[in-house]
Amino acid sequence: MAAEYDIIIIGGGMVGASLLLALKNHPQLRIAVVEAHPFRSAKQPSFDDRSIALSYGSRRIWEAMGCWDKLAPQIEPILSIHVSDRGHLGASRIRHSEENVEALGYVVENRVMGALLMAQVETMKNSHWYCPATIESLQQDKHGVRIRIHTEQGENELQGRLLVAADGGQSVSRRLAGVGSKQRDYQQSAVIANVRTDQLHQGIAYERFTDSGPIAFLPMTENRYSVVWSCQRQEESSIMALDDGAFMRQLQQRFGFRAGNIEKTGERSSYPLIYTETEQLVKGRVVFIGNAAHALHPVSGQGYNLALRDVAELAEIIVDAADPGHELLLAEYHAKRLRDMQRVYRLTDTLVKLFSSHFEPLGHLRSAALIALDLSPPLRSLMARQSMGLLGRMGKLQRRLPL
Repeated sequence: MAAEYDIIIIGGGMVGASLLLALKNHPQLRIAVVEAHPFRSAKQPSFDDRSIALSYGSRRIWEAMGCWDKLAPQIEPILSIHVSDRGHLGASRIRHSEENVEALGYVVENRVMGALLMAQVETMKNSHWYCPATIESLQQDKHGVRIRIHTEQGENELQGRLLVAADGGQSVSRRLAGVGSKQRDYQQSAVIANVRTDQLHQGIAYERFTDSGPIAFLPMTENRYSVVWSCQRQEESSIMALDDGAFMRQLQQRFGFRAGNIEKTGERSSYPLIYTETEQLVKGRVVFIGNAAHALHPVSGQGYNLALRDVAELAEIIVDAADPGHELLLAEYHAKRLRDMQRVYRLTDTLVKLFSSHFEPLGHLRSAALIALDLSPPLRSLMARQSMGLLGRMGKLQRRLPL
């Protein structure tokens, strides 16, 4: 006999756990989570030593879920954003005071968020975790979804009315559901490290466009920066092979001295930058969220923020539904999320293409655009609101209203 649930979530990382948290106060929902790593495992890739730039809009969602006060002491606010283009004049600055918010965003380490999420969801009595476990097959009809999973104890069958695929950019659920994806390889890789400079960061986040890709310096606790260095794919191995001193010198040369002299660096990691967009957000009773639906270039720091808006919208639509996988509900989810997703897709993709071009006249155009942005408060405010996740329709959680 298959174990029966209302909702089956494939993937218990950052996105899947956030959805579970959004549904925490609704014990009538029977929820299963299928996660490939052991519970609270340090090997869970969502909860590693990388950092997330949480938008102000994401803060509002976390407030509505009742967890912001627990997270706030362990994060660093972004008070201003400085954007520049290496080798060209012109820069733009966006400040929190102009938008009348406490901060434009916040920087938090993945492992900090992971620990908080796990502490919250492990107390839920209406959810059952199958972990470590992997999905092996998926079948569905108009009444429900049936999956087979592999666990350390053997095979299990689960049946639900809605399956939520939150299993990342290489989503097995997406493949088993027969849904394709569109990909664009940027031929870039992201090198990640935490560094410290000889100056106080003062809550300033830097986005520095270079001829090999953008470099972000995001302010962290303990006066550190989280660095995301987007480099050409062929440079990745040589950068990763540098000793710490050579790495800091090369990073300094590419980024400049706006944040001061780099004095210390931590461990490095890297991953390829490939844009992925699912061909369908919904197929039958299966819905795709987070990186299973959209994996973005980190240039504007929108990945988890976009995923959290997926979570907020989906949770609001299904929370009180008699049948959470009903086709009309999922059609509503698709309609409400598509515009936001496409706007973020276009923004990130355009930025990468525009600022990666070596065509010199385009470089002068970029410089003029940055100067114009800095001199135009309305345009600057529009960019700020996009960065904060406050453009377009906002559901209950985005308005700080609990479900």
